[in-house]
Amino acid sequence: MAGFWSTLELVFKAVFGGSSPEAALDPLATSSQQAPGDVLFICGIAEFGVGGVEGSEIQSAIIKSLADFSGFDFPAISQHMAMSTDAVDPFHAVRDAQNWAWSAGLRHNCSALFWGNEVAGQNRLDLWLASKQNTYAPHELFISQKYGFSLPLGEDFSQSIKLLLLAVSLRLSNDPTRRNLVSAKLAKALEYQQDRARNLDTIDESGDGVALCFATSALAFAENGDRGWCQLASEVLEPLVARCFGFDACADRDQLTMMIAGAGHAGVDQLLPEHIALLALYGHLLNWSALGSSASRVSLLAVEIWRILHRRFEFAAGASVAQAVCLTRLGEACCAHARETKDAALAAEAVNHLRGALGASDAKAYPVLYGLTAYHLGDALIAHGELAKTGLLYESIIPFFQATLKVCSRRENPYLWGRAMFALATVQAMQGRDTRDVAILRTAKMNFVQAQQNLEEAGARSAARTAMGGQMRIETLIADITTKEMEASSGVSSSTAKIAG
Repeated sequence: MAGFWSTLELVFKAVFGGSSPEAALDPLATSSQQAPGDVLFICGIAEFGVGGVEGSEIQSAIIKSLADFSGFDFPAISQHMAMSTDAVDPFHAVRDAQNWAWSAGLRHNCSALFWGNEVAGQNRLDLWLASKQNTYAPHELFISQKYGFSLPLGEDFSQSIKLLLLAVSLRLSNDPTRRNLVSAKLAKALEYQQDRARNLDTIDESGDGVALCFATSALAFAENGDRGWCQLASEVLEPLVARCFGFDACADRDQLTMMIAGAGHAGVDQLLPEHIALLALYGHLLNWSALGSSASRVSLLAVEIWRILHRRFEFAAGASVAQAVCLTRLGEACCAHARETKDAALAAEAVNHLRGALGASDAKAYPVLYGLTAYHLGDALIAHGELAKTGLLYESIIPFFQATLKVCSRRENPYLWGRAMFALATVQAMQGRDTRDVAILRTAKMNFVQAQQNLEEAGARSAARTAMGGQMRIETLIADITTKEMEASSGVSSSTAKIAG
């Protein structure tokens, strides 16, 4: 929620024509005025499987429930998506169906496409979202995410789907101004829906899609530079995670950690595709939460979740991308937990996981996944050097951050690029401080400036301020080094002059 209140007023003036926050009860309702340059996205609604109700009626009901949502058009797509029953691995069956759905969406010029089935006799709608995320390797495990809702569709359904679509539009917004507007609107929408999403009675009544859409939107926010919602979103998912393992849905986080750690890897191979996506979403949120948390149980739970997911895909055929994603996230979680517990051996394990993930990633086919892994490997090497007291070999760490900057687009991945540039500048600053090399320090300062610019464009204002602080510290250090060198030089000259006299 960082930066939320500072941008909210501007957003209401731009989007709602100067109305105050109190005047708009529903933050997702249509406004009479759209922001300048507002982009209209297209979200197709495919035909739904019939289970006592005509598919066209469900299709129409979804379109009707989203009629007051600005920024998207919702055409009906005359095509029904179905999963293959011949696939050896159910996860691959869902992934193939999702890719088919995304291809259908592209043929209709869609930015996203909803498809699914009504579950006969259960008054439940199973919904999948196909979008550009299907082609984004770091989100490989999310492709199988199924959102369940109760029929008939109510307000919780429409609010949840609008949250999901705001997350889509945030990922599709390349213009910084547009991205900031969507970010502020998403923050308001998350606040509006948080009480419903964290209420277990709401989940039981309206479906797990309420919690999953909330958590997915919080993750999109974090990947855009604001992880303030990750802790709450992970807590919202915990009843679903507990049920996934057959535990009591009311267990608290400490109990959940112990139960998951005690469960081991039994039955991991039988995890349903939607459970894989749920655990991956939960694990991602825990990884982000661990960055700003001093509670070791957060990072420990993240390690346990990613160990389970890694085990699920470790020997699975045709799952090379999923394996690489699991290893990357497991290495990230191990690194965070190693820092919390001061465990050098765990930091070394993180390095090994990330080296394995980097070796399994193709820089040309999956540049963002490769760049993300390289970034975390550089970070893990720093953690291991600090914890093992071996010192930092700057020349062996810097190339990993440079690799991220090389393979990831500065405009398409502004936050990741900014983080990598910030990390590079930080290591260069440490190197320059240790060697008293002003040239390296000036390079670090220039890189902090570039990191600040990209982080601001991504909407990560807190990180941008930290980058600015790095610039100021380097300026002070350069001035201190320069002053001492001048004093030393002046002292030598004075002494030489006296001897000559």
